[in-house]
Amino acid sequence: MAKPIQLDFPTRNREVELRHRLEQAPIEHAEAILEFIELLEELHRHNVLNTLRGAVGAGDKIVGTLSKSAAQPETLRAMRNFIALTKLFGKIDPELIEAVHRAIPPELQDSRQRRSTRPPSILAIARTFWSPPVRRALMATGLVLAGIGYYMNKERPSSADQA
Repeated sequence: MAKPIQLDFPTRNREVELRHRLEQAPIEHAEAILEFIELLEELHRHNVLNTLRGAVGAGDKIVGTLSKSAAQPETLRAMRNFIALTKLFGKIDPELIEAVHRAIPPELQDSRQRRSTRPPSILAIARTFWSPPVRRALMATGLVLAGIGYYMNKERPSSADQA
């Protein structure tokens, strides 16, 4: 009959293992430890650690204040507006914004040059406004203004009706 295999595992001394790993850590991780110390020093120099300590100490108070603020109708409206503006800006082609930036002449970008540059004549302004690109932009502006006007004219329940 076969003999069972004897498995004799040495008993582990967890404390000795941890002490050995701790002794080897400065050698194995010297660069990371030094970078961490530099980061801590930078955080200390800019008072970030004091700020974090204060925030942790006042944690409940901060959470309470934030939750009260978040429940305000103005805060909710601001968050909705931010999301809507983000969607709007996401739909605008970045090249359009760059084109608008390029269209502004350098003499209008600098306040000193702006004051010293002669204003355009009425004929130059009329020629600019009759150009197809400006007419398209005026149409887009008119549509935006019409949308705002339609919204402002819309019947909405008053706050007294909602209560």
